[in-house]
Amino acid sequence: MAKILNIGFINDSVHGIPINTSVQCNGSNFKSSPSRNAAYVVMHYTGNEKDQAKANAQYFTGANRNASAHFFVDDKEIYQSVALHNIAWHCGAQTYYHGDCRNTNSIGIEMCCTAGNYKISDETEKNAAYLCAYICKQLGITAGTVDTCVLRHYDVTHKNCPAQMVNNPQEWKAFKELVKTILKNGAF
Repeated sequence: MAKILNIGFINDSVHGIPINTSVQCNGSNFKSSPSRNAAYVVMHYTGNEKDQAKANAQYFTGANRNASAHFFVDDKEIYQSVALHNIAWHCGAQTYYHGDCRNTNSIGIEMCCTAGNYKISDETEKNAAYLCAYICKQLGITAGTVDTCVLRHYDVTHKNCPAQMVNNPQEWKAFKELVKTILKNGAF
């Protein structure tokens, strides 16, 4: 199941946090498209010592980064950097380990390492789960299909991302359970 996306930037709030679209990715870091089919949400982490959503969004305003993500999430903010109908370069690889998920049919969400020492804080994880559930609803992903359609970068390419959810599968399972609960409750 895939949903045709022809919407760009979201003018809404998630879990009480306005989605900030004021810092947009440089056009050299993603592929423009008027619309596309999307069926997956891919979760990442920024892999930094300590960082914030705004700083990551600002980094991608620079040209020729050869990467991008649709969203950056931290303890207090959500930045949308790439329009949903455009193809962010967040899970491309020479070798794929997932049969179908690619940049062209997925939305990339980066969780910032707000806890320091390359770790995602509990608050950032919670905000990311709410954003993930919100995007799932837009794509028609239900609580019953989260396990199939919400992936880690690792699940697509075997990159150790988000590292703490690869190294601790129970944390990944808990994240997906929270996304399912949010979808079932319908409170974004």
